[in-house]
Amino acid sequence: MKHSWIRPGLTTGLALTLLTGSHLALTSGDEHQWEDDDHAYDRARRALDRGETLPIAVLLERLKTRVPGEVVGVEFEREHGRWVYEFKIIDTSGRLVEVYVDARTGTVLSMEED
Repeated sequence: MKHSWIRPGLTTGLALTLLTGSHLALTSGDEHQWEDDDHAYDRARRALDRGETLPIAVLLERLKTRVPGEVVGVEFEREHGRWVYEFKIIDTSGRLVEVYVDARTGTVLSMEED
């Protein structure tokens, strides 16, 4: 099932746009702190600069072979002491799948059909 509102070639640009526009949940212990949009991007950039994450383009390329489809949403969070990307993907069957990826290793941690 093809969605007319998703244009081919939009995946990487959309993912990067959504990354910079998403909210970042940081956890240290039981404390949750919500950052605004600019800080979320800054945190992601600093994590990349420190070698704590792989570039999002690398993760998206790897993910294409595992879950073919269109990325329609991205979140970047700190979970259980590590950076995690949550990719929302409309798969080739038209289902929305949430894929959680370890941002440092690119390992798929879990997948859920929404």
